[in-house]
Amino acid sequence: MPTAKRAKEGLYVKHLTAGKELYEAGKLEDAEKQLEEAYLLRPREQKVLNLLGLLYFKLEKYEKAEEVYRKLAAESPEAHTLYYNMGLIYLKLSRFEDAEMAFLKSLELSRENPKINFYLGSIYERQRRFQDAIFQYRQAGANVMVRRVEDRMQPGAKPPAPRQGDTAEFHEPPKIETAPFLVPPKPVVPVSDVLLSDAAPRPAPAAASADNLVGTETRPPTPGGKTLPPTSATLPPTRSPDIVAFLASLPIHPTKEKTGVTGISSGGFATMRSATPQPTPLPTPSPRPVEAFRILQTNLMEITFSGKVFVKQGTIYSYTGNLTFWVKDKRPGGMPALVIVTGSGRVLLTERDREIRLNQIDNGVHVQPHALLACEDTLSPRYVKIDDSLPEILALEGRGQIALAVGSRALSLTVTPDQPVAVAASSIVMWTGSLKAHVVHDQQISEALLAPGAPAPILIRLEGAGRVLMEQAL
Repeated sequence: MPTAKRAKEGLYVKHLTAGKELYEAGKLEDAEKQLEEAYLLRPREQKVLNLLGLLYFKLEKYEKAEEVYRKLAAESPEAHTLYYNMGLIYLKLSRFEDAEMAFLKSLELSRENPKINFYLGSIYERQRRFQDAIFQYRQAGANVMVRRVEDRMQPGAKPPAPRQGDTAEFHEPPKIETAPFLVPPKPVVPVSDVLLSDAAPRPAPAAASADNLVGTETRPPTPGGKTLPPTSATLPPTRSPDIVAFLASLPIHPTKEKTGVTGISSGGFATMRSATPQPTPLPTPSPRPVEAFRILQTNLMEITFSGKVFVKQGTIYSYTGNLTFWVKDKRPGGMPALVIVTGSGRVLLTERDREIRLNQIDNGVHVQPHALLACEDTLSPRYVKIDDSLPEILALEGRGQIALAVGSRALSLTVTPDQPVAVAASSIVMWTGSLKAHVVHDQQISEALLAPGAPAPILIRLEGAGRVLMEQAL
């Protein structure tokens, strides 16, 4: 086993073990951090997903719990406990039709849990399907509830006062073999509008339920499910909404076009040329591979993938396919978080007033979080601190392709051992190679670079061998 793969495996075991111990000790917030780190390393591992689903339910993060159990049910469609847990989640979210379908599926797979019948009875009672409710309550042995529904069926009966019903426990699914992938019954949607760019269309808000389900608690919308206020932001002049809509309707695997992105060696940057269509090629024995990253316009790109990809929060314009979206915790200082997208499909990304550039990285890179638009899963991202006076920076380890969103005035400089570079921290986009960075504390240099009326810049000195990409300070 290669050293890097062995180290990644050890890190996964470390986070999983720590998360399980913290969960069992009741330290749920700390367990969440550890298990999410383990998930990033193995997004399809059932041990991690099972623990995360239970944890999110206990933390009342029901939207995230739903995504976990959708993924588990897709991998193991014969596990009745998964659908039972999904039904409980939908009840907490007051999505009663979805809860009914989940409970019926669980009941179809196993009839050993009478609480499924009880919850179906509660749903049917709310929907005034009294005969169905009586049947389910009788199956559950809830004779008191049967009499209650029969009383409601009497002419002139008043609705009963809300009461706390039976609360079923949330079961951990049994260990089962992974089944072939099954497409979910309907597309998985992002957990929040904050995943989408300002230019992306917003869905119409769902109508709120007028009353509560017996035995459940109505809660205000969670931060992951809130709808943001409408924005007046419009697409920049360089991008037509009609063109964007047309691009969003293209098939998942479009014909490959020549983008002019050149590969680079370790520590270098790619240069771009305008995209020009290729002539129709002659038939060949084997099909050409589809580009994972593809620039469609100056500030619009497409990612076609199967597996996992990292994208910047707030840049998704649209997506197609069976995808799951996972958002890490908020970063300090208002820095955008990374969204982990897993599944198979296509994502369109846009960044207003910024130019998208593609770069092939062969030996790791350090990137400003606001500049990183997307990266392949062969690059492992982690947040690092250079100095307490500076925000975090992303260190991407491995090989793969990245997409940057930068200003039009970008400059690439070569750094050698005898020619270090000092630059304002706010101007750095990224650097590659074996460069060491540290903050320069020199009052005379700061005053020399200080523009009249401007705040003193924080300077970073890069030493070693590599390259640094800079832009005009934001």
